[in-house]
Amino acid sequence: MKILLYPDGKLRGRLLEKDEEVGAIKCKADTWVWFHKSGSVSSIVPISDVVIYSVACKANSRVYFYDCGSLMKCNLPSDGIVKGIPVRSDTFILFHDSEAISACRLLENILYQGIQCKGGCWIGFYGDGRLKRCFIAEDVMISGVMLRHGAWASFHRTGMLDNYRLTEDAVVQGVECLSGDILLFSEDGRLSERLKKPDPPKEIGK
Repeated sequence: MKILLYPDGKLRGRLLEKDEEVGAIKCKADTWVWFHKSGSVSSIVPISDVVIYSVACKANSRVYFYDCGSLMKCNLPSDGIVKGIPVRSDTFILFHDSEAISACRLLENILYQGIQCKGGCWIGFYGDGRLKRCFIAEDVMISGVMLRHGAWASFHRTGMLDNYRLTEDAVVQGVECLSGDILLFSEDGRLSERLKKPDPPKEIGK
């Protein structure tokens, strides 16, 4: 039996010699089962599609867990709705230890907290389910800034804009800003910092 240990001698990983149940999940032979220092399972490779905490996890793809046992990361066997969010299955999905979605790739456009988020792109959430970041699917005004279709934006828990890279010149809260500038905002929506777009490098003379 092949095993790996932490420096303190606790089991870190074990290579399965045959298909074997780990917890209640049948796992694939010749794959490693990894453990947290606490002894709880860190990751496994299920031999067939399996539902874990109401989430369908894909066979032969590694599934990751938090130390507390809740699901951290997996791949879906097919496109579908996960906790109310339409999710694509061509990449992984991340969860908070509260079991709420942390990040995923959207299957289609969704309206979330008054913002149209773009399908086919990544979206992120806070642990309480509030929107953290997304690609914009339709122009929308937030914190005095027109967020343009296709742009990436991050938000505070308050729903106010956190940071955004301008796609056009604009006057934002009385400040003249240029396309390419990154704007940072406080939780109450005030512009707190403008990171100017760097000047292009100068040509060195021959």
